[in-house]
Amino acid sequence: MDNYLKSLANGLINCYEEAYNIYKNDVDTIINNKIDDINYIERTLDYIFSIYTEKGFYLYLKLLLYYRTVNYDNAIKYLEFLKEERAEEYNDFVKKKVKL
Repeated sequence: MDNYLKSLANGLINCYEEAYNIYKNDVDTIINNKIDDINYIERTLDYIFSIYTEKGFYLYLKLLLYYRTVNYDNAIKYLEFLKEERAEEYNDFVKKKVKL
């Protein structure tokens, strides 16, 4: 059973890493090309939110910081959702005072 759980955990970690790499490219494209398609940005934020790693968390924040320049009100809604759904990670982030 331990090998099964270890294998399952490693598979999940690999999935998160693959998703991160895919969406990192999308985030870089959105930011570098100053894409302002709200649907595309929000869909990307939704996908990134499901990456339960620290890197995924910071990628979400990176895109969110850009999104506030495109649609401030919607970006605040996504920030509030993040604060509510991933409060522990968000509070740790605030304590660290990390600059993005």
